[in-house]
Amino acid sequence: MRHTKIKSFLHAFFIIKKEDYYNNNMKIINDFKKSPGLYRIAMKRNVDVQQVYNIIKTHDTNVLNMNIIKLIENIK
Repeated sequence: MRHTKIKSFLHAFFIIKKEDYYNNNMKIINDFKKSPGLYRIAMKRNVDVQQVYNIIKTHDTNVLNMNIIKLIENIK
């Protein structure tokens, strides 16, 4: 497999991963964007504060990965 095909595959994987994760956790992520506050969101959504933290942290990592992919693609 050529290097460009592997890179394209990885880019597609991270794009799909980000979208799937966002769709599965949309309510919590949107609550956090609207008004950050882990405890408030945890109480509103009836989940543990640690779970809200992990969802937001993973979402931020996915967004960072997407930004890096966009930069790499623009450098070509």
